[in-house]
Amino acid sequence: MFDVVVVGAGPGGSMAAKKCADHGLKVLVLERWKLPRDKHCSGLIMKPWCENIIREELGEEIPRRVLASPYWLKGYMLHLPGVEPQKVEVRQGYARRRDLDYWLSQKAKDKGAEIWEEAKVIGVSESDDGCRVQLIKAGERQELKSRFVIGADGANSIVRKSIFPGLSLRLVPSYREEFRGQLDIEKDYYHWLHPTGHVRPRFQGNNKGDDVFVLETTVKRDHWPDMTRILLDYGFDPKQKPFYKLGCLMPVFYTELLSGSFVPVKGNIFLVGDAAGLNSHFGPDGIGAAMKSGISAVTSIIKASRTGKSAADIYLRELEPIIAKLKTIVAQLQRIEARAEYGGPKAAAEALRQGWEESQSAEA
Repeated sequence: MFDVVVVGAGPGGSMAAKKCADHGLKVLVLERWKLPRDKHCSGLIMKPWCENIIREELGEEIPRRVLASPYWLKGYMLHLPGVEPQKVEVRQGYARRRDLDYWLSQKAKDKGAEIWEEAKVIGVSESDDGCRVQLIKAGERQELKSRFVIGADGANSIVRKSIFPGLSLRLVPSYREEFRGQLDIEKDYYHWLHPTGHVRPRFQGNNKGDDVFVLETTVKRDHWPDMTRILLDYGFDPKQKPFYKLGCLMPVFYTELLSGSFVPVKGNIFLVGDAAGLNSHFGPDGIGAAMKSGISAVTSIIKASRTGKSAADIYLRELEPIIAKLKTIVAQLQRIEARAEYGGPKAAAEALRQGWEESQSAEA
């Protein structure tokens, strides 16, 4: 029997497993894919959460081999129609998610966490003698027992579906495509393109390396022709085909999470990161929020073991600063959208720039 089973070897799961091992807990990580695995997402090492957590928990900077090119960005540029691009100056790490996630998982393994690759979890439940995790590995069905389970298995979480089978939450597809060549944009910045002058819809991307540029969006691929018109001024050829494509789902739980109608814990089963809808910042900072909530889950387990109090209740208190930050961000986005509605792209551009600067300077 394990003390903790962590489902998912992304940043939240790996950081939770590392924290468990630090406290001497017997911890197992179940990862559906063989590591390292490709992962959609920008890989921005955003402040204040992500970069600070890595430094505090691991005691080191992210190694160069994990970073993409350019390794460190100077900041962001915001593009709205009819408005000069707005710059947000902030030193920003830029990682390859495949390599970043693998590096974090190996840090957990080095601390003593056990990792099972190609282990597909199909169900999680609680019983009188602890938690049960059903999985398929090497074609065979197995059942594991543990005192606690941490679901760090993303927006389409099987852990969340297991403990809240009737819950219906909105997930949106996110797409990443890579093209040969370079756009006429500053390479050392990450670019956000808002073709309608509003917060949504938007594209994002940058020149990656010497002969590749990347575009990401949550807009359906069929609607990209309309979205890419803003890119024509930057040398984009709409007839060009990507050489690499990848997609994933992103959670949009704000209404349920912030109202309290959905709580990311049930008994001794915790949800962290995207599985809990904790996707923060304008970027958004999914990596940092995942790691922060993963650490909070383990902190709750340790406190509950010492005091005899409910780990679920402690976890909800631990999440209060993260939830408060999310509320602030949602309110910011609503104010920005209002300024775009009444003041046009220029007012929206200024509000977006201010919002980005605040999100990068504030401590969570």
